[in-house]
Amino acid sequence: MHPHARVADIATGTAAFLRDLARHWPDAILDGYDISTSLYPSARTLPRNVTLHLLDARRDVPVSLWGQYDIVHVRLIAAGLTAPEWGRTVRNLAKLLKPGGAMQWEECDFTNVRHFPGRPDSTTDAATTIGLMFLTAMKPRFEYGWNRLAAEMRTAGLADVHTEAVSADRVYDTRPRLTANGMRAMFAWARLHSARGSQGALTMRQIDDLEQKAYADIQSGCYVTFDIHVAWGFRPE
Repeated sequence: MHPHARVADIATGTAAFLRDLARHWPDAILDGYDISTSLYPSARTLPRNVTLHLLDARRDVPVSLWGQYDIVHVRLIAAGLTAPEWGRTVRNLAKLLKPGGAMQWEECDFTNVRHFPGRPDSTTDAATTIGLMFLTAMKPRFEYGWNRLAAEMRTAGLADVHTEAVSADRVYDTRPRLTANGMRAMFAWARLHSARGSQGALTMRQIDDLEQKAYADIQSGCYVTFDIHVAWGFRPE
């Protein structure tokens, strides 16, 4: 990456990726895009070279953005896409690349999420319970994407496409934080469906009780594991 590179971060959320990048590349042009501004931090708190915008990656990207970026980075948008939308979304985002530009995309295979005991006295029952509930509801979304990225990139015209997979629990020191982050997401989902009165949803009291037990599992040494898939490719010169 050259010092003045233009980078697009898709599904940027809190812009954590771009803020970290800005510390090392202060002269790069860093643009974040998301379908909603709900997670965007205040513009006053952002590095001077980071700008956030609205973009629905499922729809045709504006022609003004075609061929504008040296790097397009995408991460964790599987929950927002149906199976038929993957190909169109990859093609849309590939249009952002300059000739010679690179796309890197990370998705997780949450269909193989497991909670394991990290110590002989660890408990896992509550963590496993909420994990299975979440997976059962979201499986139609999580079955796609991570296993199609390379093929969809090639179909979109990218060259020199490669993939790699790593285990989420490979770094021992990050296991507690990773597991707790997952719990926050799953219990936020559970509360949303309870508030909506969705069929089969737990009551708020049941959720509170299960959450307390799940965090006790983490304190006991319970940790989560799943596979992280990375695909990257280049727009031909």
